[in-house]
Amino acid sequence: MDSGATSAIRNRLEEAHKERGFASCEKIKELKEKENKAFVLRIKNNLGLEVLENGKSKVGKNEREVEIRVVTFCDLEDRTEFRLATNLLFDGEEGVSNEEIGEIYVQRWQIELLWKFLKMHLKLDRLMTKNENGIPIQIYSCLIAYLILQLIEIPQEFGKTILDKLRYLQAYMCQEISDVHWFRKLIWLR
Repeated sequence: MDSGATSAIRNRLEEAHKERGFASCEKIKELKEKENKAFVLRIKNNLGLEVLENGKSKVGKNEREVEIRVVTFCDLEDRTEFRLATNLLFDGEEGVSNEEIGEIYVQRWQIELLWKFLKMHLKLDRLMTKNENGIPIQIYSCLIAYLILQLIEIPQEFGKTILDKLRYLQAYMCQEISDVHWFRKLIWLR
């Protein structure tokens, strides 16, 4: 897929659909009706599925039935099958392969996990301000803290994950009274 087609798809994916679990047939119909809006949604594995000759599938039953492209892929580590419904084309100038659809979903899920971490552990779940300028400042502050956690090194016996690093820093800062004191020691850990 060339970069022009990639940017066209990226532009269509800009208006993201915030998924809470699995997509319903009604939600898929609603999104299909919107022009120039691309989507990749996970659907339940037990949802009725009939493969058609044109490469698309009928999903659902009776009045809830919708015709859509369905991509299936497996996570071999977890032994989990994923079914993804999308309106992205398979062929043509803006064609997206099944592997790319799977990768779009995986990357999108990584973004969800980042937001979950920011909300749960860096307290982005509550806004400290309602000010239009303050909200981006709070989000940027959390992202900077996340990047610092990515870069910082802690002793191996405390763990390797970002959450381990955060807990280590919280415990370490509580032991030291002076901010300059703990920061100086932390810099010299390397």
